[in-house]
Amino acid sequence: MKEKLRKHSLSKLFAAAWSAAGAAVLAWISVAEFPFVRDGRILPAAVPIVVGAAVAYGLLSWALARLRVHPTATNPLVVNFTATAFGLLLFMALAAARVYFSLGFLTVYILFTNAWFTVEFLLRRRLGMYTFAVVPGGYDLFGQVFPNCRLVPLAAPHLLPGDLDGVIVDLDGVIVDFEQVLPEPWLAFVSRCVMEGVPVISTEDFLEAETGSILLDHLSTARTLAFQKGQLYIALKRLIDTVLIVLAAPLWIPVILLAMAAVRLESPGRALYSQMRVGRRGRPFRIYKIRSMRQDAEKHGAAFAAKGDARVTKLGAFLRKTRIDELPQFWNVLKGDMSIIGPRPEQVPFVQEFERTIPYYQLRHIVRPGITGWAQVTQGYAANETETAEKLAADLYYVKRLSFTLDFLIVVKTIWTMLTGFGSR
Repeated sequence: MKEKLRKHSLSKLFAAAWSAAGAAVLAWISVAEFPFVRDGRILPAAVPIVVGAAVAYGLLSWALARLRVHPTATNPLVVNFTATAFGLLLFMALAAARVYFSLGFLTVYILFTNAWFTVEFLLRRRLGMYTFAVVPGGYDLFGQVFPNCRLVPLAAPHLLPGDLDGVIVDLDGVIVDFEQVLPEPWLAFVSRCVMEGVPVISTEDFLEAETGSILLDHLSTARTLAFQKGQLYIALKRLIDTVLIVLAAPLWIPVILLAMAAVRLESPGRALYSQMRVGRRGRPFRIYKIRSMRQDAEKHGAAFAAKGDARVTKLGAFLRKTRIDELPQFWNVLKGDMSIIGPRPEQVPFVQEFERTIPYYQLRHIVRPGITGWAQVTQGYAANETETAEKLAADLYYVKRLSFTLDFLIVVKTIWTMLTGFGSR
């Protein structure tokens, strides 16, 4: 058995080289096409735009590298949205500082970064899939499809250099379910893999990276320690939420007023309604929404919305598809009950039932609930206990990996969800 160079290591090297090459091309364009340099020196007036472009490009490269660790992150939509967002932020920063900037250069910058990193995505996809050998026993991985991976079962506790069951492979690692008790030969095999540099990956980590969900069946009390969160990013997230909502108030307040007026014209009853939901640390709070159902929709008690639910009005279906009915929850965010991004808050009766029937359901209450979240943009709507458990697995992935880049990815996917209506009922 010989040590293999992992494909993701090559991928990181390729990404770094591609980013460096892009920076060089962008610098050449700046010098050749725009009056930023004279006699080999940057003109004083052009320093802010040159330095700003360099910083924005570096942050873009860093952000894309961080986004790639999450499933579904590396696709043209995310790449182009991220590149455009950084270009627009550069433009707004220069405009706010009232310094010299060139609209022509900023246009070229945005178009170039979009094209450059889209080509990187296409080339990365052509590098091929990862190949993992799977130690037998434990969780059955072969009952699922993993688009980015090829899984090969191991029949015996040994690997031949460059050969696996008679097939030449470029092995990227060995997957082991550590929840099972391994026989002595397999224990020795796993130890030998570690000793000789063959990457060993747990089933939980593999599934988490490929599906964006936690394996609930393997969750234990000891593993819940990984869900403990520091307060720094949570506090920063609260500040960002407040600033964004206040700045965007001239946009969302008129939309709410127009939607409420349309609801009153369509059907009798109040346009705005409220419900008790469960928030951070299990504390109940009152959530606000624009009414999208008939006034008497819950006269028989709380119930999940079904596909084609007769209780939903015609206008309500549009409000749900575009998520406009959720806009009043910006007030909940300002009050501190919710965040823009987080697990969706459930009604109190549902939470009480799920806490009895679904293990570790309470862990989703570690962070503030959100208007949108990872489970919403990847799983859609849940209408029963089985689907709720699947969404919980995605919610716990978010809680465990809480970060700015994951929040940014959710924003991108939320915009796509609003355009397509994915998961609405």
